[in-house]
Amino acid sequence: MSEQQNHLQSLEEIDNSLYKKGATDGLPINTPTSERVEEMLAGTDLPADHVIGRLGNKDNPLTVKRLATNGVMAGCSPLHMPVLVAGAKALADPESNSVQFSVSTGSWAYMWILNGPIRNDIDIQSGTGAFGPGFRSNMVIGRALGLAYKNTTQIHPGEKDMATIGNPFKYSMVAGENEEQTPWEPYHVTHGFEKEESTITLAGPNAFIPWTPHQNDAKHVLEGMVYHMSTGMTGGAIADRKKKVMQVLCPYNAEELSNAGLSKQEVKEYICDNSYISTNKYARGKWGDNEMEQVDDGKVPSLQLPQIHDPEYVDILTIGGGGRFNATIGPTLGPPVTKKIEFPENWEDLLEKYSHTLERDWYQASQFYD
Repeated sequence: MSEQQNHLQSLEEIDNSLYKKGATDGLPINTPTSERVEEMLAGTDLPADHVIGRLGNKDNPLTVKRLATNGVMAGCSPLHMPVLVAGAKALADPESNSVQFSVSTGSWAYMWILNGPIRNDIDIQSGTGAFGPGFRSNMVIGRALGLAYKNTTQIHPGEKDMATIGNPFKYSMVAGENEEQTPWEPYHVTHGFEKEESTITLAGPNAFIPWTPHQNDAKHVLEGMVYHMSTGMTGGAIADRKKKVMQVLCPYNAEELSNAGLSKQEVKEYICDNSYISTNKYARGKWGDNEMEQVDDGKVPSLQLPQIHDPEYVDILTIGGGGRFNATIGPTLGPPVTKKIEFPENWEDLLEKYSHTLERDWYQASQFYD
């Protein structure tokens, strides 16, 4: 057996060993050799032993090196490392409630939205097919951050991760906002960041409902946003956490709302004012201490409950390309958390060195099979 064959066999044995130990997501991985991990670390100025945050109920430390290792396994390059660091900070932020949506029986996903110049720097898709499949950066970022959480907290299906039926979006729900075609300010600007800053947003939804309006005008777009929120898509505060509904609009439908003179805030207010849950379809009858409850005050009980408690519990994003399909995503088990992406001093050098790994010439793909 040649030296090259021995090397490949050795890598395959490592991959199989990592799968056996539960360190993968079930798909083949890039073997995290020391050389590959060291190369990934070039994507950040942070020291390898720096603790980015603590994950899970036991406050397991996620170090830069551990993050880089999971990045290698997922197929990332050093260009993705700044995004991974910011994403890890979002996972570690208690406000995101990542602990609960990682282990709940409710089968929640990790949803990541990128804003700012980073989208173009590393080829994050925000237009046609934004949520995939097919785009390397979109796919490997979600996969790497999912692996980082899984391996840092040592959760496995049926052991801590108790998702009853699972969720196919667990590691793949990543998109950029289509800032070039949105008629409104981008999502990160709405939430207090500068337009030229790059950010990553984490949310934990469990449903993705694509839909199209019956007619392409503002009235029917608004009606579609309300109609396609299932009874489980509620927005409000429950105990110490908040639930949101994410309304993703294609550029065409967002433009139709804008042309009708509507701001994002006015769209949120419309959804809040016009969405409700019929109590005969919502057997539990109440939401929680911090929301509007059904109170036995001697009056005839209401036949409906508000589905969105306040406009703040709706987020509006413009994502996608040509066509008029939109998506209602949610509810999120905790509010979305947005973190600024910090770049290393050698960022321009990294772009020059690694950008070729993200180049696409898909029309030549058929040659691969010839």
